[in-house]
Amino acid sequence: MKLIISTIVGAIIFFLLGWLFYGIIFADYFVTMKELMRPESDMKWWALIVAHILQALILSFLYMKTYKGESPLKEGFLFGLATGILMSVPYIFYMWASYKVTYKEIVPDGIILFVMIFIVGIVIGLIFGKKEKPKVKETT
Repeated sequence: MKLIISTIVGAIIFFLLGWLFYGIIFADYFVTMKELMRPESDMKWWALIVAHILQALILSFLYMKTYKGESPLKEGFLFGLATGILMSVPYIFYMWASYKVTYKEIVPDGIILFVMIFIVGIVIGLIFGKKEKPKVKETT
């Protein structure tokens, strides 16, 4: 059940953070990248939603398989940090190598990706919480 909840919550957070960072805070900064993107009227919103769900599901699944049952905040922090770095650093190089953008545009984009994954990683850790220790049945 925690996998489903963390996937749904993670997808919603990805979507909201994307809207906040790309649609509001840094909308003017990424204006030069607009020529690489679809016009808003032609956006494939369903595909963006599916991508957020899949990304949250994969992160939730990986967290579920690797967490140790310690502090949810600490483990979520470390998980978000590790997965954020593992996903955002190669992304920067892939995008810089493949698209007609400068590093001044793509590095902030990668940093935003890192921050989004980092935040979702912490939330996933908090949702999973501590592992329940098996109760030992006392015999009399």
